[in-house]
Amino acid sequence: MSAKNDYPAMSVFVITLNEEAHLDEVLESVRGVEEIVIIDSGSTDRTLEIAEKHGARIVHNDWPGYAKQKEFGIAQCTHNWVLNLDGDEVMPAGGLKMIRERIAEGDVNGIWIHHDDIFMGHSLRKARHHKYRRVYRKDKCHMNTDVLVHEHIEVEPPLAYLPIYLKHYGYDSAHGYMDKLNTYSLLKAEQREQQGRPCSLPRLLLIFPLMFLKFYLGRQMIWSGWRGFIKANIDAFHFFLTEAKLYEIAYRRKQQQKK
Repeated sequence: MSAKNDYPAMSVFVITLNEEAHLDEVLESVRGVEEIVIIDSGSTDRTLEIAEKHGARIVHNDWPGYAKQKEFGIAQCTHNWVLNLDGDEVMPAGGLKMIRERIAEGDVNGIWIHHDDIFMGHSLRKARHHKYRRVYRKDKCHMNTDVLVHEHIEVEPPLAYLPIYLKHYGYDSAHGYMDKLNTYSLLKAEQREQQGRPCSLPRLLLIFPLMFLKFYLGRQMIWSGWRGFIKANIDAFHFFLTEAKLYEIAYRRKQQQKK
């Protein structure tokens, strides 16, 4: 237990690379936690200065990929209970207290929480959101490092759910969001190619309209006005772009084999 209270001690770790835009707010939102660990892969802005201001322990690690960097971050944490935040995710008021109170009750190895995506300056809270395992015990978790993108951690049951919505600024601008998805789509295409899951003409033709309907209607982005309409199109294009890049990878490989 923490000396400050009856809560088990907790480490917060954040993966960073030039995160000065939101890092101050991120770290302020978890003020009072026993340990903050910054895993940085070479920031050239004020990221490290901001981290030092909040008393964080900074560890440099060259970028090995999303999953392996988070696995490294978990290993650097001193305490068994870990909260993982990205450099653009802010814990809402009262959220940390809710997490720590639930952990103190026992009988749980991890906690599911949500994102509240900020897109074009506004929340998309009316849309349906995924749950994420962001709070877990080090001795009860395993990071799947076989994936190149959209890494996820496996946590032994039981897990609890809390209605906490991290304020997520990673998708705030359409330009920045498209930049991220351009990178993610290439990583996903490379992963699909490694898994022997080729592109197909039907998928290339149908993926965009089907995914648009999934996001706009199924994920209920329709209730977020024109921002929801725009984001549903961008998300659908991400899936189309993945298929297009997968096709390109296969095509270029065949061309090389002919030489």
